[in-house]
Amino acid sequence: METKKTVQISFIILLIMTLIALIYAIVTALKPELLASRSFSLYTGQPWNDLLTENATMANYILILERMAGGLGIAASIGGLFVLLTVFRKVEKWAWYYVLVVSIVGWGNNLLANILTKNSLIIVIILIGLSLVIVGLLLSAKIFLSQKKDSN
Repeated sequence: METKKTVQISFIILLIMTLIALIYAIVTALKPELLASRSFSLYTGQPWNDLLTENATMANYILILERMAGGLGIAASIGGLFVLLTVFRKVEKWAWYYVLVVSIVGWGNNLLANILTKNSLIIVIILIGLSLVIVGLLLSAKIFLSQKKDSN
């Protein structure tokens, strides 16, 4: 019974983390200017509108890259949802590793980019996501990584 409850708690924590990532990715894909304008201003010290008027092609390129990153985030989040909703709850060892790798790479990449652009608001969101990953995976690590599975 203890194994089942621990996996359920871990599942809920990781589901919340994945939903936060999905919302973040959807916003990035649909409204890339929200993130790009803030990051651009923080990084360069210049207003986003100046770039729009002085070099609209460069601004559009930045928005394309931001939208593409959001699309990749959507894909990773949906993949994570499928894994969590199916094999993670069945305590398949590879599902634990999948969540570990995809989450750390996804959140870590975003953390690095937002540290470089000095975007403290997004850094807080990312740190929340990373904290949920760490708690969710540490909680269930012994169960997933042990050879013996308790079917209760």
